[in-house]
Amino acid sequence: MHWILHIGAPKTGSTAIQRFIFDNREQLKSQGILYPDVSLRGYGHHDLAFLLGGGYPEWATGQEKSLAQLRDELKAAVTGSDAHTVIISSENFFIFPNPQGLLDTMRDAGLAPDDRISVVCYIRRQDDAHLSWYNQTVKAQGNALNFAATTRRDFGLWDYAERLKPWQETFKDATFILHDYARFTREDIRIDFLQTLGLPAESFDLPNGRVNERINRDILNVQRLINRLPIRTVNKRRYHKQLIELTAAAAGKAVFDDSPFLTVAQRQALVDSYAASNRAIARSFFHRDELFAPIAPGEHTHTSAAPRGATLTKVGFVLHWLFNHRLRLSRRT
Repeated sequence: MHWILHIGAPKTGSTAIQRFIFDNREQLKSQGILYPDVSLRGYGHHDLAFLLGGGYPEWATGQEKSLAQLRDELKAAVTGSDAHTVIISSENFFIFPNPQGLLDTMRDAGLAPDDRISVVCYIRRQDDAHLSWYNQTVKAQGNALNFAATTRRDFGLWDYAERLKPWQETFKDATFILHDYARFTREDIRIDFLQTLGLPAESFDLPNGRVNERINRDILNVQRLINRLPIRTVNKRRYHKQLIELTAAAAGKAVFDDSPFLTVAQRQALVDSYAASNRAIARSFFHRDELFAPIAPGEHTHTSAAPRGATLTKVGFVLHWLFNHRLRLSRRT
């Protein structure tokens, strides 16, 4: 049997991959590929990752099943299947790593000594990774810190050499498949994952559309103010989908400021702070010295016509948008 462990990293198209696998479970199953239904929420095996990692973080919504129950579900799914390939996927394996716990769980579920294991991880240049992660933590995790403080707090998350080290030590005989996420701003990451499975993309429906969209700088600051309130995180992120919609609706209208958080020089300094780690990964996995493409001069330097800061006009737009959303919901009920 071939076990494929997709461990992230976060903000590298994981949800797109997971939704694609989830939506095509029956077709994959007919071709001998199992995506086990082990408390699948948000299309991935996040509950398994959280509980193996020590429990649910404050920003995650828990469920009643114990780790023992999830392990039993995985065992039942695998042993009750005639599949030749099993896929397990969650970026939370990367965020809250416990590779030994996952290996023990796989052994309990039927992993044999001669089974193949592939560990799939998409990596992202650290300036882009930090910016995208900051957006995610504010809009969905209740983060009230500014960008600089969040970068200091989560610096180790993007140290790929240290982050992958325990996985390499635990899964010594596994094949590690690393891809630079940058190319998938132009190419379809789902097709790339199908290639990992050895399947042609032409056999699958690949609908357009993106998931996990960002919110712009101004609206992000409004959400960060909400995050300072002494309420549960689940309530703080109550409107984040509507704020994503507002970001898309206001794009190009010069209403909100969406200028970059970092200058090109600051981006370069951030990437340089990971130089040793990136060099180690580049040499180990790609047989070269540079891991990522360099930051191009003039890259990410656009300016905004909208004024900086939370003006009354901007706050009014946000409140009006949210009020209309609630009004639309009330009319449906």
